[in-house]
Amino acid sequence: MTISFDLNMLNTFVLVAQELNFTVVAGKRNTVQSAVSAQIKKLEASLGQPLLSRGRGKVMHLTPEGEAFLVYARRIVALSEEAAETVRTANARQILRLGTTVTLAMSIVSDALKAFADQRPDVQIQIQCDRSDRLLQLLEDGEIDVAFMMDQGRHSLRKFVHSMDLEWVCSRQFRLPENAPVPLAFLTDGRDLRQYALNALDNAGRRGHVTHLSPHPIGVRALVQAGLALTVMPRKTIMEPLVPASNSLGLPKLSPVALGAYHVPRDSISSAALLLSQLEDASR
Repeated sequence: MTISFDLNMLNTFVLVAQELNFTVVAGKRNTVQSAVSAQIKKLEASLGQPLLSRGRGKVMHLTPEGEAFLVYARRIVALSEEAAETVRTANARQILRLGTTVTLAMSIVSDALKAFADQRPDVQIQIQCDRSDRLLQLLEDGEIDVAFMMDQGRHSLRKFVHSMDLEWVCSRQFRLPENAPVPLAFLTDGRDLRQYALNALDNAGRRGHVTHLSPHPIGVRALVQAGLALTVMPRKTIMEPLVPASNSLGLPKLSPVALGAYHVPRDSISSAALLLSQLEDASR
């Protein structure tokens, strides 16, 4: 059997459950006590269960069924209010779609977003995380407005590019094995910074070996955090519990990497320039 709930009745029931007094609820609802009582009776009839225990000379309280239903009544009321607020404000708020990598989202981007939100709290930011090479395609397809990632080369949509030092990264408990290749953790498909690591080791006459893999950056971080291997990250993206390892382990210097931002202008988005500025400041 399908039951349709009247939001007015649900609001009344939630207030009754809170106050346990029809007279008080009637005052808050700008109605009379008999109307409140009628709404509760109608709700109980539709459910086929008593929601309140009440009677002359007795203290009103919720029945077990009333306690259970109250949880859902509050959720329905809250959801209806959220839906109405979303519709009311949808046209008033700009939506800015940012595409970036997981590593950048967890570090440089979060700093830039804080500075951006302080100036433009009216803008709703939607973040999509993907691989750098995939983000440029999403931008060209109109699925995001701004892309911030490992630089993809000269492009008409590129707004800035900055060089950033790379660091060897490990956990505090990591110990470099003696007389063995340097253990490394990287992404499964190989489209990452491993070439920077292997080139640096080759130039220094040392051996490196990719001992652990993950298809997702979070998986790589977990492997490194567990002390199983080293990886390579832009310096400004390193966060505890991961730490720089170049100096402590005597590892060779890495070539820098370029970070770039790309943007497709849209007439309805006036805030993208500010976000690009904040990202550029955070990248320097």
